[in-house]
Amino acid sequence: MAYDDIDIPLRSMESLASALKDIVAEFDDASRRSEDLEDAIGRPLGRSGLRDEAKRFEEAWDDKRDTLKAKLERLHERVEDTKNAWEELDVELSTATEAQDGNDG
Repeated sequence: MAYDDIDIPLRSMESLASALKDIVAEFDDASRRSEDLEDAIGRPLGRSGLRDEAKRFEEAWDDKRDTLKAKLERLHERVEDTKNAWEELDVELSTATEAQDGNDG
């Protein structure tokens, strides 16, 4: 039995897993960067309105960011698990094929 027709995009899965991991890391750093933004805005002309709005936006976005980050982490796990399962199946099928070929010879 030949399995030559099965083409699983393992490299694409690896790339996706890596990209998801990078995105999660960016989300982790986002809170720190928002504080840097507020500091950079400061109080131009003695007014804090722009800084207050940036802070309000970031506080509202924090909960959404945490929810999205959790979903991205779960997606990352699923992609890794799927890739690993296909790699394990590939080894099993290869071993089975080699055993079958050995019995046919």
